[in-house]
Amino acid sequence: PDGTPVKQENFMAEFLAWRGECDSPIIMYVGGVIGYVRNLLGIVGLSYMQLDDPELLSEIISTIADLAYRGAEIQLRLGIKPDVIHFWEDICYNHGPLVQPEYLREQVLPHYQRMTALARRHGVELVSVDCDGKVDELIPLWLEGGVNTLFPIEMGTWNPDFLAWRRKYGRELRGIGGMNKHVLSQDRRAVDREIERLRPWVEGGGFIPCPDHRLPPNTQWDLVRYYTDRMREVFQ
Repeated sequence: PDGTPVKQENFMAEFLAWRGECDSPIIMYVGGVIGYVRNLLGIVGLSYMQLDDPELLSEIISTIADLAYRGAEIQLRLGIKPDVIHFWEDICYNHGPLVQPEYLREQVLPHYQRMTALARRHGVELVSVDCDGKVDELIPLWLEGGVNTLFPIEMGTWNPDFLAWRRKYGRELRGIGGMNKHVLSQDRRAVDREIERLRPWVEGGGFIPCPDHRLPPNTQWDLVRYYTDRMREVFQ
């Protein structure tokens, strides 16, 4: 943790000792399932393969998911206990999923369930997924798979409403993100309006506001500082 090189044979002992003293949340990244396949084949290749060679596509998905599972299993068995297990998927765009939810239910959901069951056996209750775009149609599938935290709740042009999702799906659903980063290139009044827009989400519980992805190049540093100071003031 302090940058001092650690011999391989001592790494786990020193890591676990540090982990016992650390009061910051630890996130274990476990890769993904269909998002990696999309990167490998491209969205066009992924779309065609569902029809041209479904058996090969199923094998690719299962192989990637199994490698992710085995990596997480080894780390958990060694005694690493994260606070959150995190998937990366990125399988949506500005109109919804890039793959039919029915296909994801058949081919991907069992792998989510296997990984989240492993997490719960080791006492990890929070499982998050990183997916950009309009994710509305996939929320029920993720919840069924044991994934209970959404990130980054990208604002885009479709204006997601986390509070409406939580009313619909219950308090098991959590979220991180949802802040319109473009107000940081405008003025303080725009920042104040954005904080007030987020207030019901925060007060509804289970939500941590933050900008998604990188801040745009026209961001004003003074507004970033103002935003962080106001967030602390409003939400303690």
